[in-house]
Amino acid sequence: TAKWRGQIYGAPRFSWFIDRPVIYHGVFGEGFFQSMYAAPQSDVAAYLSSIEWFALTLFLFGLGIFLPSLRIVPYLMFGGTLTVALSYMVRAHIEPKFDTVPARLLVMCLAFVQPLVRGFSRYFTWLHFKRTPRNVISTHEHLPADAKPARGVRRRVFWSDEGRDRHHLLGQIFQLLEEEGWRYSVDTGWNEWDIQIYGNFWWSIVLQTVTEDHSGAKRLTRVRLRNRMVTTTVIFNLIALSIVIYRQLHASHLDLWSVVPYGIFLLFLWGRARALKSRVAELVDLAAHRAGLHRINDKDVVVEPVMPVQVIEAIQADSMR
Repeated sequence: TAKWRGQIYGAPRFSWFIDRPVIYHGVFGEGFFQSMYAAPQSDVAAYLSSIEWFALTLFLFGLGIFLPSLRIVPYLMFGGTLTVALSYMVRAHIEPKFDTVPARLLVMCLAFVQPLVRGFSRYFTWLHFKRTPRNVISTHEHLPADAKPARGVRRRVFWSDEGRDRHHLLGQIFQLLEEEGWRYSVDTGWNEWDIQIYGNFWWSIVLQTVTEDHSGAKRLTRVRLRNRMVTTTVIFNLIALSIVIYRQLHASHLDLWSVVPYGIFLLFLWGRARALKSRVAELVDLAAHRAGLHRINDKDVVVEPVMPVQVIEAIQADSMR
């Protein structure tokens, strides 16, 4: 049975158009000044073969039906995608006895389809598994009766006289997220957030925390919640905006039949974002209560912070080396 030994999952590169390979002379690369690393991946080739690029191509193709001046753009974009597949076809290493035109065309088809299938699977997984069930979001937390009423849902400030910082708070938040069945991701160490909570079909929530050291065992922990659009929100807004722009370009006056529905849609998105953030804020308040933190207002903070706890931890870690 013939076994194809070509390479499909290698990094896409365009350097072979204008340059020779890194190792280009000498037996087994024995020539001077050889590189032990492969050439870096071409970001342009990765973008041109991605499912996002292909979806944008289809979107502009549909938009070009109504706007003739844009009809050439999707063809150029598709040409870039096809060029990446052609580069794989030309550079694939196939055994000589199997190196035929149909084999090369098969490599091109696989190189073209593989990023699309992988991207579709990624988004399919996100749509099905990175959304919190509706019943979890609609169920409110039972806060203690003596809990201080909050004025907003974007920021939270907590105080502790017992040395409890953001790590205690995050531990309780993780526990509540698991108990209630939320979908979320944790900071890997390189993100600007601590937790990303996957909410409804339109929004997710990014949670950030920081703790200030106010001398002794006094700790001030700040929490910030931010809404983040998901892919479906961006897609629906692009389609709606395209319809509104098209209607306005072909109308002699303000076309309320397109502007008003889009305005209602924006209000709907704002309401869903507000409701999700309010629900997550309730979870943060309950987690803080369990962690022994007391919620205060910004104006209640009268002591200047000495140094953020993260800086103190870094200094202590350096001193132990």
